Amino acid sequence: MDLLFEDKTRKPVKFGSTPLSAAFRFIEPTWRNYIMYVDLESRTGNEEAKRYLEIWKSLPSQEQRTHLPEQICDMASILPSDLIRWVSGQVWIEGSAKSAMCLSFMKDKVLEKIGEFAMDSPDNFKHAELFAKVSGAMPQGPKVAPVSIFNMPVASSNAVAGAKSECAPVYATGLKDMDMEIVELSKIMQGEEMPTHARAQDIPDDPDDEDDEDENDDED
Repeated sequence: MDLLFEDKTRKPVKFGSTPLSAAFRFIEPTWRNYIMYVDLESRTGNEEAKRYLEIWKSLPSQEQRTHLPEQICDMASILPSDLIRWVSGQVWIEGSAKSAMCLSFMKDKVLEKIGEFAMDSPDNFKHAELFAKVSGAMPQGPKVAPVSIFNMPVASSNAVAGAKSECAPVYATGLKDMDMEIVELSKIMQGEEMPTHARAQDIPDDPDDEDDEDENDDED
């Protein structure tokens, strides 16, 4: 708070934050550093910002440290809303530059930590999914079907055995839901061209198994 005047008949009167100083309270280290952003705005060719800065520079050093933004706005015939627009615009540019630098320098480190944590335990599958999305290995978007990182594309059981698969192509996850399996199975069973003969029918019975069955019948 700034001491504006002193009356000998009573205690000094102090005013609280003004509207502009309250708006600039987020600026560090103090709100009075707003003048730095006015200087940056003046360098863009803004003549009104240049006039504001010149009036501030014309003040004695003591008044520069104790002035109120509203006072200089009146002296320079500048609307307080314009001053806020200049400062907030330059602060936005500064913040965007800081964010870009942070992303540039920290992205690889963050991805490395996420990958290490994802490999520590299967319970960290969310971090593995995040790592796959950021690296581009997993599709993203509202219209993209969710893909589990633990169900990556695999061959069907027939293909593993060396036989040609008679069913539909394997889906992106490598698995089909139960309804689709039933539909595909019904197509196979109802189609005349589709073989329904099981290879297990061609395997001869084991003689030892027949002897065991006869012994069981005798004991009964």
